[in-house]
Amino acid sequence: MRGMRNRTRAGRPPHPGKRLLRRLGAVRNPLVRRSDRIEGVLAGIVTLLALIAIPFAMMIGGEDIAAETAASDAQLQSRHQVTATVLTTAAQPVASVGDSAPIANTARVNAVWKPPHGVQRTGVITVPAASATEGSTTDIWLDDSGKQTTAPLTHADAVTNGVLVAAFCWLCAVGVLGGAFWIARRVLDRRRAARWADEWAQFAGPEAVR
Repeated sequence: MRGMRNRTRAGRPPHPGKRLLRRLGAVRNPLVRRSDRIEGVLAGIVTLLALIAIPFAMMIGGEDIAAETAASDAQLQSRHQVTATVLTTAAQPVASVGDSAPIANTARVNAVWKPPHGVQRTGVITVPAASATEGSTTDIWLDDSGKQTTAPLTHADAVTNGVLVAAFCWLCAVGVLGGAFWIARRVLDRRRAARWADEWAQFAGPEAVR
């Protein structure tokens, strides 16, 4: 029974933690070269720095969210949504045979609208192509001067942009660390190859390496 237990333990694969320590060079092994230990240490340092970069990337993303949220609040106060009525139908673009250009999804039309706490105005605005017919109504955004502008930035947009900024910063850090590790590994590979050639020359003689 004891022999079966010993055989079972001997047949088990090494623990993942031990394998990681061996790869990092923390476990003494006569078959592991010094360059292998250096490579393992560098891999551990790169992994540690990549983990340390996460909170810094989150901090940068948080600052971006705060800045864009403040900009969103300012835009929500200075921009107003009103309903405009189209006065003239926009001309439809004529497509020629073989024309692969995309059809515009917006059009410039004459319209009338009334700003908040203001008098009715008439002018040229940009509307979706589906609303570019006479009598159609569409919602537009105006700034404090009454001119058409884009929709204000929402808080959801600010959070999304901040998350993307954080992810981009972290990926850049990982890319730099990965590139540095790749260069270091190339240098170690060259040294290992040169040392292997020297050892082979000592073992087999100078004639074997010609």
